[in-house]
Amino acid sequence: MNDVVSLQDYRDGKQKALKTGHLDAVKDGLRARGSKRRRPVSFDRGELGTLLSLYSEQVAAGHWRDYAIDSLPGQALFSVYRSAYENPDFVIAKQIAANGKGREFVVYQGPKRVMRSETLAEVLRHFEPLRERARLRLRSF
Repeated sequence: MNDVVSLQDYRDGKQKALKTGHLDAVKDGLRARGSKRRRPVSFDRGELGTLLSLYSEQVAAGHWRDYAIDSLPGQALFSVYRSAYENPDFVIAKQIAANGKGREFVVYQGPKRVMRSETLAEVLRHFEPLRERARLRLRSF
């Protein structure tokens, strides 16, 4: 969050301004899929509500402190951080499916893809152990 990103660099697709390594794998996957003419991908209201619910649980438990929502051609990204000065702990991406039809959800931890599914509910199962720890911690108060 310390970097200044030029809007012109972003528009030109020169995403070198986003030098933090957490998006490199995401961007490489996007380039492999090709065309910039595809319709924009975004989280719908229900998906965003689900993501923010998970985020608020983790904030209350003291695990996460910040989030960011980004949009790249063909992808929508929800990134969560422990602090504002780190790379994200996790990135939940909604993107065009590998076959070019439909959408898929992917969870990245750093540059590593840890889970992929056609539904948001399924990829959020990756966070169940973390959610359970948060519930136990909140019960202890």
